[in-house]
Amino acid sequence: MKKLLIVIAVILVGLLVIRFNLGGDEDTWICQNGQWVKHGNPSAARPEEGCGAKAKVVEETKEKLGDISKCVSQNGSEMTYVDAIQIAKTMCTNGSLKEEHICNDYTGTWWIDFAPSEPKEGCNPACVVNVETKQAEINWRCTGLIEEN
Repeated sequence: MKKLLIVIAVILVGLLVIRFNLGGDEDTWICQNGQWVKHGNPSAARPEEGCGAKAKVVEETKEKLGDISKCVSQNGSEMTYVDAIQIAKTMCTNGSLKEEHICNDYTGTWWIDFAPSEPKEGCNPACVVNVETKQAEINWRCTGLIEEN
């Protein structure tokens, strides 16, 4: 009788281990028919990105459009983001370019976030590429009072 109880206990423990190890997360978000569906009580917020094949196509399209997007100056000069990156790589050195970028069509400039090799406290630099002149420089975008030593 004692052996039977031990065998039953081992089987139950085995089933529980299999259930929780192979059964997957019960508290998560699941992609169903292109929509995020709450499964259980997930601790994380609903994912921001889309799900499913359609969402993948949308994300890929956004990436492609970002690469061919143009910045137009007030005088009508145009520059693609790809061209701005090439100029920025040669003129904004001593650091690396980040992914974040924006066109300021009022000033006719591409602003590409920049990670300097030697950061300055209170500054958030960007490599600014002028559409008209095809020149670039780092704008440090610093906040607060900078005291001289």
